[in-house]
Amino acid sequence: MFPLIVYQGSVDGHEEFKKKYLDSLKDYWFDGYENESPEYSGRIFLHLDSEYKDIFSSLKKNIDQYFEHLGIDFSKLNYHATKTWVGYHKNDATPSVRTHCHNEANITLIYYIKTDESSDKLCLSQINNDNEVMVGLFETSVKNNLIQGYNRYNCNFYTVTPIEGTAIIMPTKTLHSIQKETTRNDERVCVVSDVRVTLKEEHYNHHQGGTHPSQWAQL
Repeated sequence: MFPLIVYQGSVDGHEEFKKKYLDSLKDYWFDGYENESPEYSGRIFLHLDSEYKDIFSSLKKNIDQYFEHLGIDFSKLNYHATKTWVGYHKNDATPSVRTHCHNEANITLIYYIKTDESSDKLCLSQINNDNEVMVGLFETSVKNNLIQGYNRYNCNFYTVTPIEGTAIIMPTKTLHSIQKETTRNDERVCVVSDVRVTLKEEHYNHHQGGTHPSQWAQL
């Protein structure tokens, strides 16, 4: 009951995207050495670059599939990329990304352009586990543990393997980090996009979603 759905699916046209855009996409790397966040770097508007419109057309299909799994009529929805940047680990010295969540959107999408078996994993985490009925019940120590093993009900962390050519979609509020497990053999390149979901203009009479931006007014 009450599972968190994190979608991972194949991206159409991946090999063509990789061949055409791998090098140019690195211009949108926010550079974790110098900047504490993509916003601080100013490199967050990749989605406004017309050169990459084909990537987003393909990724839209993945968002449709995500909502289909949730039983949502996605034909009534529009998707709006609000921030998009590139995550890039070019060698073993590149700093990992600490636990954080995003803002200004509803879902976060990560498209893995290039990875290998040594690439850092995506680590999802939660602060409070509703199944932990006593404080510290799921904690572990060197000795004297009550927990006999981790499963989907008692763990507060879950890692996802970054498979090249796939996209991951999750709620924007999900806490996540990048977990380095071994020496990196090669670079890891991904496109990260925060997406706001709204109703299409003609479906404003549905109360379950937000109205389309064309129906907003700046005050």
